[in-house]
Amino acid sequence: MSGSTSVRAGKARRPGRGDPMLPGPAKDRRNSRAEIRTFSFRLREIWDYCGPDTQVRVVADGQPLPINQHGMFLRPRTKGTQTPADLRDKLASGYVLGQWGRVQLSKRLDTEWQAAVLALYERVRALLRADLDYDAFVIYGTLLGAVRDGGYIGHDVDFDAAYVSRARTGPEAADELVRIALALVADGLRAEAHPACLHIVDPDNPDHRIDLFHTYFDADGRLCFPFGVAGSTDFTESQWSGTAEIDLPGGTALAPRDPEALIAHLYGADWRLPKPGFNWDIDRTSAALDGRLSVEQRTKVYWADFYARTEYTTGSTFFEFVSARPDTAGTVVDIGCGDGRDSCAFGTTDRRVLGLDQSPVGIEHAQKRAADLGLDRVEFRTCDVASVDDLGAALDVVRDPDGAPVLFYLRFFLHAIREEVQAALLDAIDAHARPGDAFAAEFRTDQDARTTKVHTRHYRRFQNGPAFVADLRGRGWAVEHEEEGTGLSPYGEEDPVLMRVVAHRL
Repeated sequence: MSGSTSVRAGKARRPGRGDPMLPGPAKDRRNSRAEIRTFSFRLREIWDYCGPDTQVRVVADGQPLPINQHGMFLRPRTKGTQTPADLRDKLASGYVLGQWGRVQLSKRLDTEWQAAVLALYERVRALLRADLDYDAFVIYGTLLGAVRDGGYIGHDVDFDAAYVSRARTGPEAADELVRIALALVADGLRAEAHPACLHIVDPDNPDHRIDLFHTYFDADGRLCFPFGVAGSTDFTESQWSGTAEIDLPGGTALAPRDPEALIAHLYGADWRLPKPGFNWDIDRTSAALDGRLSVEQRTKVYWADFYARTEYTTGSTFFEFVSARPDTAGTVVDIGCGDGRDSCAFGTTDRRVLGLDQSPVGIEHAQKRAADLGLDRVEFRTCDVASVDDLGAALDVVRDPDGAPVLFYLRFFLHAIREEVQAALLDAIDAHARPGDAFAAEFRTDQDARTTKVHTRHYRRFQNGPAFVADLRGRGWAVEHEEEGTGLSPYGEEDPVLMRVVAHRL
């Protein structure tokens, strides 16, 4: 391989931040002997079995290989809690070095893992069958292991499943995967959306997961994989003959009938030979990129999953700040209300509230919470603020017949949307605002970009706080409070840099 993201280039970096790829020669592919190559594999937990006196070498067919930037061996800087002899004992008893560098019991022997992932797979399979009449079948490493090795690949880390969508275009297939994710969340599972798959976990057994990939036949009848393939052949609709039940250690699963051609499409004609150092970033030959989930789609799934398992019993510190102001209006439009945390808090102050959010799960939880609290002046509406018509229709219904002032309230929302969506949102508010109306927003600024985050798996956009305030003034708002700094909304170990701004319409 010509390079890998797991190879460290240059100075050591903070754990978790990733490392740059070492570049190789142009158009470089594996199996050429004309160039010097780099390859990498992860040794994450090896170091716990080593110490400063241990020499770590890489040997292939008896030939020691040079280690990038270390010479022919390296010595760990710190002493682990175990010894090389302990590691040898583990390896002799069926442990292997897993895909991500952990010392793990081989998936061929790990009956607990087998039972957990097959139970989760059966649950997902039943949901897909009931909701969409789709078959969830094994794919990628799970299919490869089943066909080539007669079971699981020992060093694998997850269970791969897929379905063939009835969609004929990438965007349609991506939209459908989002709907499936929301259905999984509604069924009590956790779903984390990635560009080309869902990571699915049972909250009662969170240490084991399956990945669900979406595939579809395009208008030319070619099977498309948004995650990608490492082969050079097409796989067409005429070659697809459905699925059949197969035996796997610990249970059964569906697999494509006559799978060899599909595996060759996924991994290349030499798929029967294990490829040490295989890396999708290097070996991927093509991918249906238009079928990948956008940032907005992944964020929608993130918040649905978040609201399904998170509940706040009090309003935010920003609510407390805004509500305590004597000039706060009696009608509030909470844009990006989530699960209704602040909407309901405003409702307890006898204000009329309309909460808007694109997440059906969040709105469902918000409605239940308002009903439980007896807040009959608080209502919620599913609304995609990226849709000007949808947002405009929602804002139209909030205006009191007597023309009483309205507060447009946006907490932790502006940094969750793209710049062009923010501009359209502010335009819509401008079009509906009347003199005397108020605007209150709290959002992360560019000064917060490098601070530690508790939640890291959703989209954030960091913008300049003073520039936003200047834009607000240019739109005809009189800014009465502006504040940027920390200490405004601490959360666990996180204390974000936020901008608070309150303004009134001239």
